Amino acid sequence: MENELQKLGPDELAIAGQVLFGDRWQTELSKALGLSDPRRIRQWLSDKEKSNYRGIPKGIWEDIFKLLEERGEEIRKTLIFLKNRN
Repeated sequence: MENELQKLGPDELAIAGQVLFGDRWQTELSKALGLSDPRRIRQWLSDKEKSNYRGIPKGIWEDIFKLLEERGEEIRKTLIFLKNRN
């Protein structure tokens, strides 16, 4: 999984953020990750072209995967609930 995480970058961060939180995803994702400053998200999105780019930390990706899994479970439960209301 370590190698897979190294391949993930700003484009994948934007995809995950938008799926999780919609248009205001940068601010909402920073809150969900417990970041003290939402500018950190914007740095990860823009720093890739800089020579000192260090990438998005592995722990952040692990947290994002957990958020996506939780959201998926929430959606599955809601779908089952609504289908059973028919």
